[in-house]
Amino acid sequence: MIKLKGKLIGEYNYNYKYRKTKVTHRIKEFYNEKNGIRFVELKKETKKGNNFVRLPKSIWITKNGYPPLATDGAAKIARGKKLSLFFAGLPTVQSKEHIRIFDDVLRNELRKIGMDYDQLSKSLKERPVAKEIGITGFIYQKTGVIDNKISDKFLPMVLKAYSRVLESKPMKCPVNLWAQRIIGKQAIVEFHLFKDEGFDVPLSAQRAFFTMMMDEREPVLESK
Repeated sequence: MIKLKGKLIGEYNYNYKYRKTKVTHRIKEFYNEKNGIRFVELKKETKKGNNFVRLPKSIWITKNGYPPLATDGAAKIARGKKLSLFFAGLPTVQSKEHIRIFDDVLRNELRKIGMDYDQLSKSLKERPVAKEIGITGFIYQKTGVIDNKISDKFLPMVLKAYSRVLESKPMKCPVNLWAQRIIGKQAIVEFHLFKDEGFDVPLSAQRAFFTMMMDEREPVLESK
Protein backbone atom coordinates (compact mmCIF):
# COMPACT_ATOMS: atom_id res chain seq x y z
CA MET A 1 0.00 0.00 0.00
CA ILE A 2 1.23 3.50 -0.84
CA LYS A 3 2.73 5.37 2.12
CA LEU A 4 0.29 8.22 2.75
CA LYS A 5 1.80 9.85 5.83
CA GLY A 6 5.26 11.35 5.32
CA LYS A 7 7.39 13.61 7.50
CA LEU A 8 5.74 15.85 10.08
CA ILE A 9 6.28 19.40 8.77
CA GLY A 10 3.71 21.47 10.63
CA GLU A 11 1.65 21.70 13.81
CA TYR A 12 -1.13 24.22 14.21
CA ASN A 13 -2.59 24.74 17.68
CA TYR A 14 -5.56 27.04 17.20
CA ASN A 15 -7.68 27.74 20.28
CA TYR A 16 -10.15 30.41 21.25
CA LYS A 17 -13.02 31.28 23.55
CA TYR A 18 -15.98 33.26 22.25
CA ARG A 19 -18.74 34.19 24.69
CA LYS A 20 -19.33 30.90 26.54
CA THR A 21 -17.96 28.55 23.87
CA LYS A 22 -14.42 27.13 23.97
CA VAL A 23 -12.88 25.68 20.81
CA THR A 24 -9.62 23.76 20.52
CA HIS A 25 -7.92 22.62 17.31
CA ARG A 26 -4.89 20.35 17.00
CA ILE A 27 -3.74 20.08 13.39
CA LYS A 28 -0.74 18.09 12.22
CA GLU A 29 0.57 18.28 8.67
CA PHE A 30 2.69 15.57 7.05
CA TYR A 31 4.35 15.67 3.64
CA ASN A 32 5.97 12.88 1.64
CA GLU A 33 8.51 14.42 -0.73
CA LYS A 34 8.92 11.19 -2.69
CA ASN A 35 5.32 10.89 -3.82
CA GLY A 36 4.00 14.44 -3.21
CA ILE A 37 1.26 13.40 -0.78
CA ARG A 38 0.12 15.97 1.79
CA PHE A 39 -1.65 14.50 4.83
CA VAL A 40 -3.42 16.83 7.29
CA GLU A 41 -4.81 15.38 10.53
CA LEU A 42 -7.22 17.14 12.87
CA LYS A 43 -8.47 16.80 16.45
CA LYS A 44 -11.07 19.39 17.42
CA GLU A 45 -13.55 20.09 20.20
CA THR A 46 -16.23 22.76 20.46
CA LYS A 47 -17.63 22.94 24.00
CA LYS A 48 -20.23 25.01 25.81
CA GLY A 49 -21.30 23.85 29.26
CA ASN A 50 -22.21 20.16 29.04
CA ASN A 51 -22.68 20.29 25.29
CA PHE A 52 -19.90 19.54 22.83
CA VAL A 53 -19.00 18.64 19.26
CA ARG A 54 -15.88 16.48 19.23
CA LEU A 55 -13.85 15.48 16.16
CA PRO A 56 -11.41 12.81 17.45
CA LYS A 57 -9.71 12.35 14.09
CA SER A 58 -10.48 13.92 10.71
CA ILE A 59 -8.15 13.97 7.71
CA TRP A 60 -7.54 15.82 4.45
CA ILE A 61 -5.16 14.23 1.94
CA THR A 62 -4.09 15.69 -1.41
CA LYS A 63 -1.88 14.67 -4.31
CA ASN A 64 -1.63 16.37 -7.69
CA GLY A 65 -3.60 14.54 -10.36
CA TYR A 66 -6.01 12.88 -7.94
CA PRO A 67 -9.13 13.82 -5.97
CA PRO A 68 -8.53 14.71 -2.31
CA LEU A 69 -9.65 12.41 0.46
CA ALA A 70 -11.77 14.12 3.11
CA THR A 71 -13.00 12.40 6.27
CA ASP A 72 -14.86 13.55 9.36
CA GLY A 73 -15.52 11.56 12.50
CA ALA A 74 -17.71 13.36 15.02
CA ALA A 75 -19.42 12.78 18.35
CA LYS A 76 -21.70 15.38 19.86
CA ILE A 77 -24.18 16.25 22.55
CA ALA A 78 -26.36 19.25 21.72
CA ARG A 79 -29.75 20.25 23.09
CA GLY A 80 -30.04 16.96 24.93
CA LYS A 81 -29.39 14.76 21.88
CA LYS A 82 -26.44 12.46 21.25
CA LEU A 83 -25.06 11.67 17.80
CA SER A 84 -21.96 10.03 16.35
CA LEU A 85 -21.16 10.07 12.66
CA PHE A 86 -18.46 9.33 10.12
CA PHE A 87 -18.03 10.72 6.62
CA ALA A 88 -15.46 9.80 3.97
CA GLY A 89 -15.43 11.04 0.40
CA LEU A 90 -13.55 12.08 -2.71
CA PRO A 91 -14.76 15.61 -3.48
CA THR A 92 -14.13 16.94 -7.04
CA VAL A 93 -13.51 13.40 -8.35
CA GLN A 94 -13.62 13.45 -12.17
CA SER A 95 -12.47 9.97 -13.19
CA LYS A 96 -15.03 7.15 -13.42
CA GLU A 97 -12.13 4.78 -12.74
CA HIS A 98 -11.27 6.58 -9.48
CA ILE A 99 -14.91 6.34 -8.42
CA ARG A 100 -15.13 2.65 -9.31
CA ILE A 101 -11.95 1.76 -7.41
CA PHE A 102 -12.88 3.73 -4.28
CA ASP A 103 -16.45 2.40 -4.24
CA ASP A 104 -15.47 -1.22 -4.90
CA VAL A 105 -12.90 -1.38 -2.11
CA LEU A 106 -15.24 0.21 0.43
CA ARG A 107 -18.15 -1.92 -0.71
CA ASN A 108 -16.11 -5.06 -0.01
CA GLU A 109 -14.63 -3.79 3.27
CA LEU A 110 -17.97 -2.65 4.70
CA ARG A 111 -19.64 -5.90 3.68
CA LYS A 112 -17.17 -7.71 5.96
CA ILE A 113 -18.63 -5.90 8.98
CA GLY A 114 -22.23 -6.28 7.85
CA MET A 115 -22.74 -2.83 6.32
CA ASP A 116 -24.14 -1.87 2.92
CA TYR A 117 -21.92 0.71 1.19
CA ASP A 118 -24.47 1.46 -1.53
CA GLN A 119 -27.09 2.30 1.08
CA LEU A 120 -24.67 4.43 3.13
CA SER A 121 -23.49 6.32 0.02
CA LYS A 122 -26.92 6.93 -1.44
CA SER A 123 -27.67 10.26 0.24
CA LEU A 124 -24.22 11.64 -0.59
CA LYS A 125 -24.35 10.63 -4.25
CA GLU A 126 -27.90 11.92 -4.74
CA ARG A 127 -27.25 15.28 -3.06
CA PRO A 128 -25.87 17.74 -5.61
CA VAL A 129 -22.91 19.79 -4.40
CA ALA A 130 -22.37 21.93 -7.49
CA LYS A 131 -22.32 21.37 -11.24
CA GLU A 132 -18.54 21.30 -11.40
CA ILE A 133 -18.01 19.35 -8.16
CA GLY A 134 -18.65 15.62 -8.15
CA ILE A 135 -18.27 13.43 -5.07
CA THR A 136 -18.37 9.80 -4.00
CA GLY A 137 -18.18 8.29 -0.54
CA PHE A 138 -20.44 7.47 2.39
CA ILE A 139 -21.95 8.75 5.63
CA TYR A 140 -22.66 6.61 8.70
CA GLN A 141 -24.65 7.84 11.73
CA LYS A 142 -25.45 6.47 15.19
CA THR A 143 -28.12 8.36 17.12
CA GLY A 144 -28.29 8.33 20.90
CA VAL A 145 -24.64 7.25 21.20
CA ILE A 146 -21.29 8.97 21.82
CA ASP A 147 -18.58 6.99 20.05
CA ASN A 148 -15.20 8.72 20.31
CA LYS A 149 -13.53 5.90 18.38
CA ILE A 150 -15.84 5.94 15.38
CA SER A 151 -13.01 7.08 13.09
CA ASP A 152 -10.80 4.17 14.18
CA LYS A 153 -13.43 1.75 12.89
CA PHE A 154 -13.58 3.14 9.36
CA LEU A 155 -10.29 4.92 8.64
CA PRO A 156 -8.18 1.82 7.87
CA MET A 157 -10.58 0.70 5.13
CA VAL A 158 -10.95 4.25 3.78
CA LEU A 159 -7.17 4.72 3.58
CA LYS A 160 -6.90 1.36 1.83
CA ALA A 161 -9.45 2.47 -0.76
CA TYR A 162 -7.69 5.79 -1.31
CA SER A 163 -4.31 4.09 -1.70
CA ARG A 164 -5.80 1.98 -4.48
CA VAL A 165 -7.03 5.15 -6.19
CA LEU A 166 -3.53 6.62 -6.04
CA GLU A 167 -2.17 3.50 -7.74
CA SER A 168 -4.35 4.16 -10.79
CA LYS A 169 -3.92 6.58 -13.69
CA PRO A 170 -4.03 10.26 -12.62
CA MET A 171 -6.68 12.72 -13.74
CA LYS A 172 -6.70 16.35 -12.65
CA CYS A 173 -9.43 17.50 -10.31
CA PRO A 174 -10.59 21.04 -9.45
CA VAL A 175 -9.53 20.69 -5.81
CA ASN A 176 -9.34 24.48 -5.49
CA LEU A 177 -13.11 24.72 -6.14
CA TRP A 178 -13.80 22.44 -3.18
CA ALA A 179 -11.47 24.38 -0.88
CA GLN A 180 -13.08 27.65 -1.97
CA ARG A 181 -16.54 26.22 -1.35
CA ILE A 182 -15.66 24.93 2.12
CA ILE A 183 -13.93 28.14 3.21
CA GLY A 184 -16.76 30.20 1.70
CA LYS A 185 -20.28 28.67 1.65
CA GLN A 186 -19.69 25.75 3.99
CA ALA A 187 -18.29 28.02 6.69
CA ILE A 188 -21.59 29.90 6.62
CA VAL A 189 -23.55 26.64 6.83
CA GLU A 190 -21.42 25.54 9.80
CA PHE A 191 -21.96 28.91 11.50
CA HIS A 192 -25.73 28.42 11.39
CA LEU A 193 -25.51 24.77 12.45
CA PHE A 194 -23.48 25.69 15.53
CA LYS A 195 -25.82 28.58 16.32
CA ASP A 196 -28.92 26.39 16.03
CA GLU A 197 -27.36 23.93 18.47
CA GLY A 198 -26.54 26.64 21.01
CA PHE A 199 -22.83 27.21 20.34
CA ASP A 200 -21.11 30.56 19.78
CA VAL A 201 -18.76 30.12 16.83
CA PRO A 202 -17.85 33.25 14.83
CA LEU A 203 -17.94 32.90 11.04
CA SER A 204 -14.42 34.35 10.85
CA ALA A 205 -13.11 31.67 13.23
CA GLN A 206 -14.74 28.88 11.25
CA ARG A 207 -13.24 30.22 8.02
CA ALA A 208 -9.83 30.46 9.68
CA PHE A 209 -10.03 26.80 10.71
CA PHE A 210 -10.99 25.64 7.21
CA THR A 211 -8.20 27.78 5.73
CA MET A 212 -5.58 26.18 7.97
CA MET A 213 -6.92 22.73 7.21
CA MET A 214 -7.10 22.76 3.43
CA ASP A 215 -6.03 25.98 1.74
CA GLU A 216 -2.93 26.26 -0.49
CA ARG A 217 0.39 26.29 1.38
CA GLU A 218 2.05 28.38 -1.32
CA PRO A 219 0.63 30.93 -3.79
CA VAL A 220 -0.26 29.53 -7.19
CA LEU A 221 1.40 31.57 -9.93
CA GLU A 222 -1.00 32.49 -12.71
CA SER A 223 0.27 32.07 -16.25
CA LYS A 224 0.24 35.24 -18.33
